[in-house]
Order: sequence, then C-alpha cells, then structure tokens
Amino acid sequence: MKLSNLILLSIASIAFFYIQLWEIHFVIPLYLIMLSVFIAIGIFTKNVNMTHISGFILALTSLSVVVYESGLVNYVTPEENPLLQSFLIYGTQIFFTVTIAIVLIFRVQLSRLLSNSRGIELTHFDGVFHWIFLYMAMINLLALLEDMAYILFDIKSWTLIYDNFEGLIYIAWAVCCGALLTMMICEAKLSRSDEANAS
Repeated sequence: MKLSNLILLSIASIAFFYIQLWEIHFVIPLYLIMLSVFIAIGIFTKNVNMTHISGFILALTSLSVVVYESGLVNYVTPEENPLLQSFLIYGTQIFFTVTIAIVLIFRVQLSRLLSNSRGIELTHFDGVFHWIFLYMAMINLLALLEDMAYILFDIKSWTLIYDNFEGLIYIAWAVCCGALLTMMICEAKLSRSDEANAS
C-alpha cells in the first residue's frame, strides 16, 4: 500500500471512529490517550521530534480540558449577559487553539530550549500541525460569530457551525492523530532503510 493511501486511510478511519461516537466525554479521553501513546512511542524509538510535538499538543489540550471540565469558564461568565458569556466560552477556546498553533510554529526553538538532543530538527510534518489548530481556531471563531448573530439579531437560521461543531473538531483531531501516525510510520521506514544501507 502506498504511503499516501495509508495516510488518507488512517485519517479517515480515526475521523469516522470519532464521529460515530459523537460524545465529547468519550472522544476527548480517546484523543488524549492517543497523544500519550505517540509520546510513549516517541520516547521508546528515541524520536525526540515526535515526542515533543505530541507532548506540546497533549499538554495544552489537557490544560484546555481542565479549564472547561473544572467549570472555571462557567464561574467567570455572567448568565445575565449572554453576549459576554458566549465571547468568554468561545474566546477561551480560540486562545488555546491559537496558543497551540504558535507553540507548534516555534516547536524546534522550544524543543531546543527543553532538550540538548542533536536529533531536534524541522521535520516535514512541522508544517502541517499548526494549520490543524488554526483551522480549529477558525471553527471556534465562526461558532462565536454565529452565536453573536443569534444573540444580537435573533438570527435562528444560522446554525451550520453549531449543528456540526463536534464533527468539525473531531476531523481536526483525526487529522492530527493521522499525521502523528504517518510521522511514526515514516520514521520507522527511514530507520529500517538506514539499517539496511549500513549492513
């Protein structure tokens, strides 16, 4: 099977699996577990780049989950002002996704600050991950604008993002996991071909 077909198949499979569950309380733990597995594989195979990419995504996504699950956002959102409430809820998520994107843009520099490993380098995959989180920031921004249109102008027909919000985010998570899986497969193939050339 060609590598490009394997990439598409893995992304489609993960997206289909997430969307079939359609329950955020099941999908978030699965996503975090998958990121943890990629970190463990990166540590085991001594792939510092995959370990750091997965680690940065896991750390910031976990922080976001803690903020929402602890009800911290709900404590500071005033119920009497739905516009401010919507802005805080979606704005916090936009902040987290943009922060992850910025961290991934400067991933090599941050990795070098954290580790002295000589294996830290810009990979072919570094150009992919930040776009996934910028896409998620855009989805949250569109959801915020849609909610503002509903609150300010009573436009009840604009619910495209609201009705499909989970699926749109699950697709981004699936692409992220698929890219990490592809990175792992490519690194394994590269190390095997290096071993074959050495012998």
